[in-house]
Amino acid sequence: MDIRRPAPTVSGLAFVAPALLLLAACATPGAGRAVAADRPFTMVPGETVALPDASRLRYVEVAADSRCPVDVVCIRAGDADVVFGFTAAGNGEQRVTVNTDAKAPTPIGAWQLRLLALARGDAPTATLQVSAR
Repeated sequence: MDIRRPAPTVSGLAFVAPALLLLAACATPGAGRAVAADRPFTMVPGETVALPDASRLRYVEVAADSRCPVDVVCIRAGDADVVFGFTAAGNGEQRVTVNTDAKAPTPIGAWQLRLLALARGDAPTATLQVSAR
């Protein structure tokens, strides 16, 4: 049984083109998904999230990582420095470095940023939490 479909019409394309543009706009870098205060969330390098006050947090990179590998016995556990970009509404991005051994949260704008966990690997996932200052 041979089922043939009609060729797309101009009116059909007129619907598809704006829908594709709308999807592309939603995926624009910098838009970011919204995260809630006092709730853990994860990020991967290059990702941006929107904080509750519309400021943005971007996961830039792991600048240094001296943590002991999983399959090795080390005298010292080591630590890692994770770089974020914070942008408050109407301001330029400011870089903030958070260390995995930090005991106190890092102030960013109206928020306190806490690094809860950092996975291992080439693009490690960071588990974070923001709270009002």
